[in-house]
Amino acid sequence: MSYTVKYSIQFLKDFDQFPEDQVLKIAKFASVFQQHGLADQTKFEGRVSPSWMNLPTNHPDYQYTLSRHLWHYHIGIPQYSGMQQWNRTSDWVLHFQWPQRGSTVWLVDVYAHHTSSGAFYLPPPTALADQEETDPS
Repeated sequence: MSYTVKYSIQFLKDFDQFPEDQVLKIAKFASVFQQHGLADQTKFEGRVSPSWMNLPTNHPDYQYTLSRHLWHYHIGIPQYSGMQQWNRTSDWVLHFQWPQRGSTVWLVDVYAHHTSSGAFYLPPPTALADQEETDPS
């Protein structure tokens, strides 16, 4: 099977401003995804999680993340914590959309996992790929 990495418009606009360490971590994620997809998450250095995981279904962010197929990958910035390679976490995450758990992901944002208030950071709708592109019907 062939796996494809695509980018939201906002991600492409911001990419030139990313520091080198972020660019390298993004490239590594993209490369591993293109080779293996996400079926075997042990291929990745950090944890891959759906962004709605651990949210109560009545939480306002639950429907936002679920309907937009939002996931995040612990990118290892500034470093990883944890012993098991595929389950390690970090302060920064790469947000991506993975529609219907298919063969394409859309990279949308790189950001600190939590805001200064301690809330889980989610990319705004303006950072996401167009709904028409991520919801093939």
